[in-house]
Amino acid sequence: MRKFLLAQVGGLVAWGLVLASTPAWSADGGNADPVAEAATEKNTTDPVPAGQTSDAVEDPSQSVEVRQFLDLRYSESDGTAGLFDLHIPVSDLHTITTNDAGEVIVEGEPRPAVLMIHGGGWAIGDKWTLRAYCDRLAQLGFIVVNMNYRLAPQHQFPRQVDDVRQVLLQLVEHADDWKIDLSRVGMFGYSAGGHLSALIGVLGNEERSTQMLASEWPRDDPRWELLPPIAAVCAGGPPCDFRIVPDDNAGLSYFLGGTPREVPNNYVAASPTAHVSPGDPPTQLIHGEKDLLVPIENSEKFAAALMEAGVAVSLTVVENQGHMMTLFHPKTKQHIKDFFTKQLLQR
Repeated sequence: MRKFLLAQVGGLVAWGLVLASTPAWSADGGNADPVAEAATEKNTTDPVPAGQTSDAVEDPSQSVEVRQFLDLRYSESDGTAGLFDLHIPVSDLHTITTNDAGEVIVEGEPRPAVLMIHGGGWAIGDKWTLRAYCDRLAQLGFIVVNMNYRLAPQHQFPRQVDDVRQVLLQLVEHADDWKIDLSRVGMFGYSAGGHLSALIGVLGNEERSTQMLASEWPRDDPRWELLPPIAAVCAGGPPCDFRIVPDDNAGLSYFLGGTPREVPNNYVAASPTAHVSPGDPPTQLIHGEKDLLVPIENSEKFAAALMEAGVAVSLTVVENQGHMMTLFHPKTKQHIKDFFTKQLLQR
């Protein structure tokens, strides 16, 4: 496995694509929680350390309690791939209980939801790396779902995309139980997760034949008609266009199943920029100015395509930052918060 990872990192760096799998907003996020088959629950208020002078001190939302329901299962994939976490803010207007079957039940008015997707080059990573982000968003009033997905090379494109769709169906299935407003569903991802978020966002209004190029679902699968519309996409450091990869470059074969010459359709189907059209959801892109792993041109060209199509888009450049440190940057944190507040909470 170590030899495989070194080989893939070398190939991706050569093309400028290594995707981060690092914890965000968390000083102690370096230790993954053990995974259990049954859901576990945890309450957090994420207190501010003594002496800290960040915006967390001034933001009253930081004192909001969040209930975490960890390691819920959305598929029967082996290991942790089919798991997701649920982060629900505690409110005077909402009660949160579990029934005899252990299912989460929320009473109150429906609230917007955000689906979170971790990075890691589609080959490594885990949902715990975004857990602190999830609590921050939940404290603002969002229902937050944080997912794992099947990883390459054992599982190649488009299985990761279908896993995202499967979790979106969980939001639909449990909309009444969790009090989710399905007209206000957003997505956030960083790196590989940013790619998956952007791709799902632009594919939502494409023809079924185009959607099927990025799916293993059959055309007549009833799940297609159940998917919720995506109201907002925020993507950090996303690779957006694989069509530029040279024909015989094998750097992404572990994910896309071959070189561009061998599987050309996969390189088009997996490229968010290739699917931009009017009616795509409002999009916030965040990219490090000095990102050498996923060059900023990915976001610049994607943003230009969205703008030309008449889609509301903003590209935030984090000055003097590379790929991984952009995820930690206060500017990234603030723009995620502001974007989802405007697009989902204030609607």
